[in-house]
Amino acid sequence: MPNRDSWRYAAPNAVTAANIAAGFGSMCAAANGRFEVAVYLLVLAVVLDVVDGRVARRFNATSELGQQLDSFSDAISFCVAPAFLVQRALLTDLEGFGVVVSITYVLAGVFRLARYNLMSDAHGKTFRTCGAPTPVAAGYIMVLTLMRTEITPQVAAIIVLVVAALMISKIPLPEMNLRGALGAAFLIAVWSYLVVVVRPNWYTIAFWNAWNLVILLVAKVQERRLATSEA
Repeated sequence: MPNRDSWRYAAPNAVTAANIAAGFGSMCAAANGRFEVAVYLLVLAVVLDVVDGRVARRFNATSELGQQLDSFSDAISFCVAPAFLVQRALLTDLEGFGVVVSITYVLAGVFRLARYNLMSDAHGKTFRTCGAPTPVAAGYIMVLTLMRTEITPQVAAIIVLVVAALMISKIPLPEMNLRGALGAAFLIAVWSYLVVVVRPNWYTIAFWNAWNLVILLVAKVQERRLATSEA
């Protein structure tokens, strides 16, 4: 007779497995020149990345195994897959240099994930995180791909390197949560990004980036209020 707990832990792990499948599917689509499909699959991977943690907490099924699987899925879907996508969509004309840029992105993302694992645990998250999260970085790579006819390979390479640098930076950024004003700001950011995916143009991208700055401002105000209340 199967252990009831095994099914409880299998639920979030199955979502994580679907995340990995979406990341691999994105690479297959990119390899065949179906770049929009590749982007949509990575958007699905981002959604699954959010869902697996919520499923784990809903069923009280957080675990060390789940944390490791989540990290591997992030490495595939938000490090390797975006790097392969941007290399195929924008950096092929740069030949060897384009490959180096893509590899730099992968290494920066994996380093960021490893550092995050050392600074967190499977059962909770801090208010602050260090460096740009890999799903956010992947979001910028996806936007580059959608706007590939408007951007030169050289500019794309610079943006990819900047995003890679932000991932390994020690810039304190707010951890994603859905509570309070910060949660509302995050939800608006998610919707604005979906608008970018559906209608990629400079106006929707400008609004999305401007709203990201609003999130940082809201997080700063919320952090100061929390510090004042604890003093």
